[in-house]
Amino acid sequence: MSISRLSNDALIAGPPHVLMGPGGVADLAGAVMSAVSGTARPPCALLVVGGGFARRPWREQVLAALRPAAVRVAVQPGMPTPECVARLAGEARAHRADVVVAVGGGSVMDAAKAAAALSAAPLSAERTVQACEHGVSGPGLPVVAVPTTPGTGAEATPFATIWDVERRRKLSLRGEAVRPAVAVLDPALLAGLPGDQLGASLLDTLAQGVEAAWSTRSDERSEALGAAAWAELATLLDRPRPLGPAERRAVLLAGHYAGRAIAIAGTTICHALSYPLTLRHGVRHGHACGLTLAPVLRHNAAVTEADCADPRGPERVRAAIAGVVRAAGADGPDDLARRVEAFLAASDLPPVTGIRDDADRIAAEALGYDRAASNPRHVDAPALARLLTTLPCPDRLRGGGHAR
Repeated sequence: MSISRLSNDALIAGPPHVLMGPGGVADLAGAVMSAVSGTARPPCALLVVGGGFARRPWREQVLAALRPAAVRVAVQPGMPTPECVARLAGEARAHRADVVVAVGGGSVMDAAKAAAALSAAPLSAERTVQACEHGVSGPGLPVVAVPTTPGTGAEATPFATIWDVERRRKLSLRGEAVRPAVAVLDPALLAGLPGDQLGASLLDTLAQGVEAAWSTRSDERSEALGAAAWAELATLLDRPRPLGPAERRAVLLAGHYAGRAIAIAGTTICHALSYPLTLRHGVRHGHACGLTLAPVLRHNAAVTEADCADPRGPERVRAAIAGVVRAAGADGPDDLARRVEAFLAASDLPPVTGIRDDADRIAAEALGYDRAASNPRHVDAPALARLLTTLPCPDRLRGGGHAR
């Protein structure tokens, strides 16, 4: 495996330990052993994968790399729900797992992270919900996270998104026990990624990057990480194209930077709006964030002393946005917003309908999420509803991933 400079990169100091390079999955056994301590026998590993794992060209490579361990495969199809997490936690307990290995997109990683954190005792869907409401403390099983789509950042964050579909609410399980011990970033796993998945993933990364920069909870490191994510994606933002080896590395690294950024500062109003878009309209997470990214960028760039929600003042907000603008090579916030809109228009993301008629409800529900309170410029329900109706072609919006 070709280990990159990431092992010494100051931007990603601290957990998880990162291995990055083409062919990285070949070192999964080493990653597992570094995550597990105090066992002389071969470890028992619960391998959590997505529904398409059996068809992936690298499936056998993953299984062969894990062969020194006693492996049990668990499939996580679709969105992570309390029921899914309880099931996976039960499988980990039944297998007496020492480690959980998550190979897949953000939904797979979030379900695996939550199950690992909550697997110490018998788990029900109800207890999963309660844990999401109160947080998790104490150690869980270590997780080795191997993302196969870029942009979610789930391999870096101490939280996991769980969808309570029945009650139409998005939950978040939080705590250091949820953060993976090791992240294996193998650009080769992104080969053949469909255009809609790629577009959604890039939008998720872009939203995370700028939101972690302008958040009221941001610091210098989250601003630097957010800007670095945009810098990695600057050329792809203007010229979407099939990914070669260099581009695959760039999008994977950008997603990891953005994941570390939101682990510090969280997200803001783009993500708050994305949750009702997902729950009410079935819009996949990445493009749901991307749909509102340009208008929210313009809104926050116009912050004033009178409506600034950041106690550090509007100049800090404008400086954070300026850092992202410079990293992306744009001429200003409006130019950057136009580039995001052009990316959306040129993408392979599917149309979304009915947003205009539902704008008031989407806005009201968005404000119920704590992400909204981290936005650096004050927003209320009427303002958010107006923002939703300014989206281009509001009844045939284009967009398409996973939630943070």
